[in-house]
Amino acid sequence: MRGTLLSVTVLLFATSQISGAQAAFRPDPGNAKSEKVVASDLPEEPPLPKGHASLLGGTVTRVDPIRDRLVVRAFGGRDVTIDFDVRTQVMRGATPASIRDVRPGARVYADTIANNGRVFAKSLRLEASSVLGETRGQVLGYDSARGLLKVRDVISSQPINLRVSARTKIRSGEQAGVATDLVNGALVQIDFQGSSEGPSVADSINILARPGSMFTFTGRIAVIDLRDSHLTLYQPPGDTAFEVGLGSLTPNEKLSLKLGTDVVVHAQFDGRRYEARSIELASAPQQ
Repeated sequence: MRGTLLSVTVLLFATSQISGAQAAFRPDPGNAKSEKVVASDLPEEPPLPKGHASLLGGTVTRVDPIRDRLVVRAFGGRDVTIDFDVRTQVMRGATPASIRDVRPGARVYADTIANNGRVFAKSLRLEASSVLGETRGQVLGYDSARGLLKVRDVISSQPINLRVSARTKIRSGEQAGVATDLVNGALVQIDFQGSSEGPSVADSINILARPGSMFTFTGRIAVIDLRDSHLTLYQPPGDTAFEVGLGSLTPNEKLSLKLGTDVVVHAQFDGRRYEARSIELASAPQQ
């Protein structure tokens, strides 16, 4: 209360000083000009440059509403940064949409042009499907009372808030899951739908790994890092890579590992990474 009274006193004192100064330097009302700003006084966006438009399709990985930019992982794997502004037309199928509907995970087609040395979107077309996007990441928290799930996206590393409803399908591997399986640190893959109010709604959640779960990886040793105590396996021909910690192995077991060796790794997911519990030679080399 004392702080509030002090603030009010200071405010009244400052107001009285300003009022006195304004009275001493008040201009002649007859010469006063209106300072009202009307819409016509505001600067208009310049017209877009004319030129050949290129069609680019891919998955949105990041949206920066401050700089009016988005990053699209184009079909083929490269990331493209695209500018947008109020001149950008956003459509979902044949229906007008908003730039707020463009979120990480959404599949989008952009008609782009070169504008001041940057790529600019004349239009963005979202898929007409009700499923807005997909995300893979790690559970940061689940509020069961409000049905709110927070996930750190693996691509953008930004937290995403999603709503889990009674219609959300949850699976844990090959088995049906429940919302209580969404523990902190769990790795998940989520399809979600847009919502005009509040967080997007999770359509389906696949729990890929929970802390404490055991996994078996078969692959070829591509990297051995004894300083950081981990190895990297890859599985040809798709070159799927798995990083596995070696902290639980003995020094002799670590030294016996050889690059290019085909192995079977029994590992436990600890909520941060996969930690090897045992490693054995594969029964037959992979081709």
